[in-house]
Amino acid sequence: MVTYRKPSSGGSTWLGILIGLVLGCALCAAAALIITDAPVPFVEKVQKSTRPIDASALDGKDPNAALYDNTTRSTPVEESLSAIKTVEAPTAHRLAEEPNAAQAAAETYIVQAGAFRSKTDAEKIRTDLAFIALEADVVQSTDAGVTLYRVVLGPFDTAREANELQQRLTSNGFDAMVVRNRK
Repeated sequence: MVTYRKPSSGGSTWLGILIGLVLGCALCAAAALIITDAPVPFVEKVQKSTRPIDASALDGKDPNAALYDNTTRSTPVEESLSAIKTVEAPTAHRLAEEPNAAQAAAETYIVQAGAFRSKTDAEKIRTDLAFIALEADVVQSTDAGVTLYRVVLGPFDTAREANELQQRLTSNGFDAMVVRNRK
C-alpha cells in the first residue's frame, strides 16, 4: 500500500509570521508618529514654526536661558558682552610673526581653545580635546567682575608651534586663537 505524504509547509508558515511581524511594527510606528505628532525621521529634520518669531518681543532676553545652568547666564546679555575683552584670532593668511632673538627670550605663546562662564562648559571642551590627544588646562580668570574659565594649551616658545596647533584645532572644529604672553 502506498501512502501519500502531504508536503511540509513549514517554510511558508515562517514567512507568514515574518511578514506579519514587519507589518505590525510598521503600523505601530505609523500610529505612534500620528498620535505624538512627531516629525517624520529623515524627512522633517526640524520642527517647523507655525508663526513667525517677533524679535522685538524678546526685550533683550536670552531665549535659550533655560538651556544653561544658573551660573552661566546670571547677568543681562548687554552687560556681560561689554565686560568681555575680545582678541582677534590670527588666520592662515595672517599668522603671528616670529620674534627676533631678543624678543624670543621674553615671549611665550599659548593657544586658547575657549573662554566660558561655566566651569562645566570649559571642562567639556577640555575633555573633547583629550579625545584628539591634546592635553589642555582650565584656567580661571576674573576681569571687570566677570569670572571666565579659559581652556588653554601650551606654553610654546615659538609662534610657529602655536600657529600649527591653532590650525589643527580649527580644522577639528574648535574656535582657537593664539595669545602672546610677555614675560
